[in-house]
Amino acid sequence: MDVRCRQFRLVLVLSLLAQAFVSCSKAPKNESHSVTGVVREKLSESSLLIAHDEIPGFMAPMTMAFDLADPKDSAKLNPGDRVRFRLQQKGELWMADRFEILGRESASGSGLAKVSRLRPGDAMPPIALQDEHTQPLTLETLLGRYTLVTFIFTRCPVPEFCPAMAQKFGAIQSRIERESQTGSSPALRLLSITLDPEYDQPAQLAAYGTAVGAKPAIWNFATGTSGDIATLARQFSVFTERKGVLLDHTLCTALIGPEGRILEIWRGNGWKPDDIFGFIETHTRNTR
Repeated sequence: MDVRCRQFRLVLVLSLLAQAFVSCSKAPKNESHSVTGVVREKLSESSLLIAHDEIPGFMAPMTMAFDLADPKDSAKLNPGDRVRFRLQQKGELWMADRFEILGRESASGSGLAKVSRLRPGDAMPPIALQDEHTQPLTLETLLGRYTLVTFIFTRCPVPEFCPAMAQKFGAIQSRIERESQTGSSPALRLLSITLDPEYDQPAQLAAYGTAVGAKPAIWNFATGTSGDIATLARQFSVFTERKGVLLDHTLCTALIGPEGRILEIWRGNGWKPDDIFGFIETHTRNTR
């Protein structure tokens, strides 16, 4: 068995273990927990990204998005606030409320310069990456066609994260191939950027691409220096936190237009391939 197959089977086994963990840890309805953590980012008026401490008997420490029971809580909280709150199950949903600000996390020693958060309508910033075939990948490389960008890492075992993004990109790639036979496919390329550049060197990305069925003419993978990757991730508000060899991270998928401008950004994994094609069709029609 070659290295690529072993790597793919390892990812598959880890994914199955993660699914088993999730299914075994489902809590009774109407359960609630007291949670402490640090607000990392306001994702929306009703959702916060919080790096929370261990929730005894329920969840290990990690960084994740919390939906707010009352959106007004978002107005009084800021990134860096250390908070205590209640996490309560309401039907099938978990909601956060009863926020109490305990203090502020010190920003000293972070070593991270401030970057501007990218939003739809902004120009894509310059990039200096390389693809899975060690070819340079810059902003100029992306011009002339639509580019769908997402952030992954090859050792990600959580089914709802990187494996889910790979499945969605695979479905988009299949549709591009089908529609290209009739000349109706949009000029769209796919780009998965690693969040783990120390491990995900070009050879590793090439093996991962083969394992997920990526066709280099449509779907590429990119790595770069740790600093460049970290800056780009923060510009797209992708938060990462290392847990041993793995990473906790948020999900972001962005559509870049042929002129190099960011057209739309999807957070999480709720988007569907049809959303991408529908957006491109509308944008193309409106710019004719």
